[in-house]
Amino acid sequence: MTRAISLLLGTAPLWLAGSALAQAAPDAAALRDGLNEMLKPILGIQVQQQPLFTGPVTVEPAGSGTTVVFPGIDLTLKGGEKGPKSVAVHCDAQTYRASPTGGATWRLESDQPLTCVAEPEGEPRVTLSSRALQAHFVVDLDQKLFTEGEWRAQATALVQEGEPVKVTIDTLSGTSRIQPASDPAKHDIAFKIEASGISALDEKGVERFALGHVVYDATVDGADVRQAIAATGEVLDVYAEMIDTVIPSGPAPADPQQTLAAQAELTKKLMEPIKRMTAAYGTGGQLAATVTDLRVKAPDVQVTMDRLRIGEGYDGATAPTGTGLIEVEMAGLALAPKPPFAQWIPTDGTIRLNASGIPWTEVGTAYMKVMEASAIQLEKPEEAQQQIAQAMMEIGGILRRAGSRLDITSFRITAPEAAVDLGGSVQGKDAAAHGVTADLDLRITNLDGLIKFIQGLPDGAEAAAGLTMAQVMGREAKTDDGRSARDYDIVVDDAGKILVNGTDLAALAPKQ
Repeated sequence: MTRAISLLLGTAPLWLAGSALAQAAPDAAALRDGLNEMLKPILGIQVQQQPLFTGPVTVEPAGSGTTVVFPGIDLTLKGGEKGPKSVAVHCDAQTYRASPTGGATWRLESDQPLTCVAEPEGEPRVTLSSRALQAHFVVDLDQKLFTEGEWRAQATALVQEGEPVKVTIDTLSGTSRIQPASDPAKHDIAFKIEASGISALDEKGVERFALGHVVYDATVDGADVRQAIAATGEVLDVYAEMIDTVIPSGPAPADPQQTLAAQAELTKKLMEPIKRMTAAYGTGGQLAATVTDLRVKAPDVQVTMDRLRIGEGYDGATAPTGTGLIEVEMAGLALAPKPPFAQWIPTDGTIRLNASGIPWTEVGTAYMKVMEASAIQLEKPEEAQQQIAQAMMEIGGILRRAGSRLDITSFRITAPEAAVDLGGSVQGKDAAAHGVTADLDLRITNLDGLIKFIQGLPDGAEAAAGLTMAQVMGREAKTDDGRSARDYDIVVDDAGKILVNGTDLAALAPKQ
């Protein structure tokens, strides 16, 4: 039932953003017809044979202006015989003021707060609401797109009746912009979603989770927005069908395998629209998520983190080969109370990996086999695992034949008493014994101190034995601040030898 409520409440604000399909002159009737055609993949969603939304978009004269009303949600999810109870869900319709801005474009504005209510049968209602909302969107009926959008909600809260406030968000906002790309059928997209002052309380009203700020921003180049919207609508249709297998509106199948088989078939049904959605993502893009001032308070331990950023990028997705990027930055991780080994727990880190020579189209096709195998994971786990392993081997073969390369531009993980630094590259090579060659530089700062610490623990001698071997193989060095370190030059050659500071690891392996 939680999944069902999450889907419905998460879909509720879809009328606040979009992109899509229509064409006419800038009058009220054209705006109405255009919006309904544009949002058709979303407005047509059904859940348990019921329309998710209460009707079409309506456009009416209002004094000297025009009013646009996006439909709300008003339906009841039926519970199963033995499963979750029924849940009634209601989300208010959203009213916007519409003004023509020249040509075939309109500007839509609203200050109506968001309100959604879920009422599980026999249980207190749950309300998601905001105290204030400011939103505007620009719709271009010639381009058949929402070309610009911005919204900001203040004091958003998720509350269960009769209980302390569960989740609050001081400010929640988003922006989006869609512009024509060099190909007139494609568009460049930029969007950002931000939230500040997030807090979550337990049933006693004690704050267990807090987040100062989170932002997710992305750019996509050369996307087929219309195809992406249509495919998204198909994906949401299948997810809605899945609700009926998880929470049957009628008698549940007597054989649980029937339910698993039905879910597997629906997962397979997702593959084609997901393929079209992926193909619509364009030639390249950058995505990043950043959180600051994270605080998690469990009864026995508190975890804090000053900052975490995870980013990725890709380019040349439609070319024979392209590039990729992964970035991770972490700062200020801490535990309280401090465990005995706190000085060896990483607190900060920076990772930057650059990939080149990636045949994205071939890799994507092979990865879809992984997803298709996942569809039968519950019904036929052994067969699924075999298919996934075969698909992953196929991806490895594609990268080897393409001569794909991974450059470790930056890799540094630090703890109060130690650090790990890594650099170098790994090159795919089909003729190489291991399918790759590598040339890496590794430095472990204060490995000697770590070994002494582990040896001082109960039963620590055995655990330290492996590290002692690494210590012996390392070349003694000093960091810029005078701390001891061990350096390792690691080479994987065409013949399959793995050399560490010139020593062949095969020579150190126990003789059979």
